[in-house]
Amino acid sequence: MTKSIMSGQRIPLVNRISSGWSILRAWRDGTFGNAETALAFHNELCDVIRTHLHTGVEQARILELGCGQIATQTVLFQADGADVVGIDVEVSTYTMGLGTLIKVIRTNGVERALKSLLRHWLFDRRSFAELSAKYGKRLPFEALDVRLMDATHLSFPDDYFDFVYSAWVFEHVADVAGAVREMNRVLKPSGIAWINAHLFPSLSGGHNLEWLHPDEKPAEKVPPWDHLLDNRFPVNTYLNKLRLDDYRRIFADTVDVIDEALACEGIDLLTPTIEESLHNRGYTREELLTYNLRFLCRKKDTHRRQAVGHTTQNGSTT
Repeated sequence: MTKSIMSGQRIPLVNRISSGWSILRAWRDGTFGNAETALAFHNELCDVIRTHLHTGVEQARILELGCGQIATQTVLFQADGADVVGIDVEVSTYTMGLGTLIKVIRTNGVERALKSLLRHWLFDRRSFAELSAKYGKRLPFEALDVRLMDATHLSFPDDYFDFVYSAWVFEHVADVAGAVREMNRVLKPSGIAWINAHLFPSLSGGHNLEWLHPDEKPAEKVPPWDHLLDNRFPVNTYLNKLRLDDYRRIFADTVDVIDEALACEGIDLLTPTIEESLHNRGYTREELLTYNLRFLCRKKDTHRRQAVGHTTQNGSTT
């Protein structure tokens, strides 16, 4: 799904330690693995299915692009009785035996393996128990279909899924156009896709956890928009740095976008000085303040388009 977990640049050891501690602290404080947040998001996805597919979740064939190591939404759909598959380039660690640990080391590296092991033993089991209790359903991890797979090379047939979704993953994908083409291919003509992307130029777009909730808790140490300015606090993750119009162009070219929604942040923190400096670097006010882009899409009939493209001047097709 992603090009790499790492940023592609040399990250100082102190930054890596600080980033790791911030992640553990977010799990400890309930920012990550929060049952209420996960269930609210799950209910939103279920509403999309009911509204646009006019069917129950249990009748839908679902694909999650970038389900993450613990596959929270995938297992919730499994608990609902849906036919669901989750894919990721990260090895799943909702179970964490020796075999899984070795697989993580071989696939995603020692650093990722150590982080995953700590998270699993310190937080995952407790988070799963809380999520199950609040949802009122057992989480059937033993039946979960989660596959190690790249979104640009999906091993599924054409016209296969009723619902394809992805949440805050596409900003980590190196070949977004390729992923969208594959998404369009596997989506049924009657299906729907729901894609959320975290925009790089936004205040939190650099993925520094100090700016996780900028309007509620502004960072004390990391300057606003540091990732676009001096980048003195780089994070150890890959970001494709696509901008708002990049996503709009890619999706418009590949799928039928039936709805677009934007969410904004940081308006009180964008001072005239910062705005002017970033304007000189080519960033607009809209993209600096827009942190979340959501597309609701339907399949584009590429076969029909290709036929139209072969129409001759006298109106016949070749």
